[in-house]
Amino acid sequence: MVWTVARVIASAAALGWVFHVTPLATVVGVIRQASLPLVLLGVIMNVATRVAAAERTLVMNQGLRLSVSRWQTLETLFISNFYALLSPGPWLSGAVTVYRYKSFGTSVAGGVSSLLASRGVELVVFILWGGVCALLDPHVSAAALRRPLWAGAWCLLAAAAGLFAWLIVHRRFRAAGFSRNGVVSLRHRVFERVAEVGRQILAQGPLVALKAAIPASIQILLSGAALMVLARALQMDIPLTSGIWMSAAVYAVVLLPISIAGLGVREITLVKSFALLGYAPRAAVAVSVLLVLDQLLSAAIGGLLQISSVIVRARRVSRI
Repeated sequence: MVWTVARVIASAAALGWVFHVTPLATVVGVIRQASLPLVLLGVIMNVATRVAAAERTLVMNQGLRLSVSRWQTLETLFISNFYALLSPGPWLSGAVTVYRYKSFGTSVAGGVSSLLASRGVELVVFILWGGVCALLDPHVSAAALRRPLWAGAWCLLAAAAGLFAWLIVHRRFRAAGFSRNGVVSLRHRVFERVAEVGRQILAQGPLVALKAAIPASIQILLSGAALMVLARALQMDIPLTSGIWMSAAVYAVVLLPISIAGLGVREITLVKSFALLGYAPRAAVAVSVLLVLDQLLSAAIGGLLQISSVIVRARRVSRI
């Protein structure tokens, strides 16, 4: 609860700074001059990245032999996007994903493991593509990239350290028999099952991760192309390489548990990124507003799928 309140305050402070630097009236003025066909194209391309994300998760599901079909994976992803708007963080959407996977006949451990492994592949692929494209972008100097690249490296190092610490703790719990006063808790049982599925992933070698990296790469390429199209809709000409590393940067800051759904930190990241290419903050904030349309559209699709799922389930119950 305290951490949630802190994130709300952080998002509000970040948004306050953004609209202090860039008055809302100037942002609205930029959006009014946008090309509607290009805006629609960019939003549709961003929604298409969700399909690529579902394919990435499907690869993990198949690698773990989970009984989840391609449509069930895609439907679950959009429905989780709907619930993501209702919660201050990714926990509710993750819980919805695991719950739906369980209704399809998978275990809780399998759903959690597939979700974590899929997210891990996505994180690595996005950071790699973003770093390479940032280095190849002629509009960005090496000096300007030094801090972001170091930050990305430290994030990867922190993730590796966290994984190493998790393995050590797991071994200690396992050596202690996962019990307290002879009783094994539910949390420890789930912990052990997730660890077992994790060992199954490692036993398969890098093949599953490499297969999942293909749709993850398509995802970041589509996301970068969509950002490029949205920027051009607002009369800003940026190359695809810029769109890719900007998308990766936005992905990284939104993933950090320091804001509410990325509000504030996304806008600051885009303002700083577009400034490297010589564009005014109002244009960057306008692009951020258009990116929110993608979230709303994906959530709307998820909401419709959720309603449809409830209706179908109610009909099945009434026939029994």
